[in-house]
Amino acid sequence: MMSVPNEPPLNVSLQKPNGQPPYLPPTDDYGNPLPQLLATPRKCGAAAGISWIVKAFGLFKSQPLLWLGISVTFLVIMAIVSSIPLLSILLIPMVFIFIAGIVKGAAIQARGDELRFDHLFSAFKSHWQPLAIVGLVYLVGIIIAMIPLFIAMGSMWFSMMTGNMGNTYGAMNNVSMGGLFFGYLLSMLLMIPLYMAVWFAPALVSLHDVDAITAMKKSFRAGVINIMPILVYGLVCIILLPVLMTLTLGLGILLVLPVLLLTYYTSYRDVWTNQPLSNT
Repeated sequence: MMSVPNEPPLNVSLQKPNGQPPYLPPTDDYGNPLPQLLATPRKCGAAAGISWIVKAFGLFKSQPLLWLGISVTFLVIMAIVSSIPLLSILLIPMVFIFIAGIVKGAAIQARGDELRFDHLFSAFKSHWQPLAIVGLVYLVGIIIAMIPLFIAMGSMWFSMMTGNMGNTYGAMNNVSMGGLFFGYLLSMLLMIPLYMAVWFAPALVSLHDVDAITAMKKSFRAGVINIMPILVYGLVCIILLPVLMTLTLGLGILLVLPVLLLTYYTSYRDVWTNQPLSNT
């Protein structure tokens, strides 16, 4: 009987051909894979605009007192900063840094870990620079978008000063009113792509380390292909929020604010990750 020579064991390597270790998707403390960023945004149905609010309310309901404290603190800080002339210019960049902290807190809660109050400030430690850039670009964008309205208001003021507003006390001629309305409408239309460019940016920056400009480009692209759910979301807010505020004598802001802030996270999960929260 012939003996078979012993063959050397096969060397099985987990490294890539270039010597780099293989990519392993990040997991939570229990070994469950974390949501991964998609290469291209997912197109969601119109009903997703309502689902974002429902899912956000679910997160709020799990930790209502903590989310209430986070939201009220955020609101108070913004009110204080806006009341100080020298600091008010920092208001918009700070808003995006705080929103990113809220998104990080929501992500931690969603994966089953402990939500803490200091998550509100967490993005100041890790991503304040790119988020501040997002805020500054947004501020410049607002100024540019408001130019048509400023021109219309300046034209109306000039007509008043030169006595061309008509002979009736307090009346405005149709040309001035039409120009003001057109300027306002054009400015609001210019704000829509600006909103799209910043909506998903805090989540992309804080959760995936995307740079500011790339995050805004990705956010705008996602907004364009998801214009229908965004419009539905906006209509729900426009219709329901005033009713809720009226019925609760203004106290509804304590419920509305944390839910709206959490929609930054729930909408990002549906549009940009491989683990959407709702049936998109």
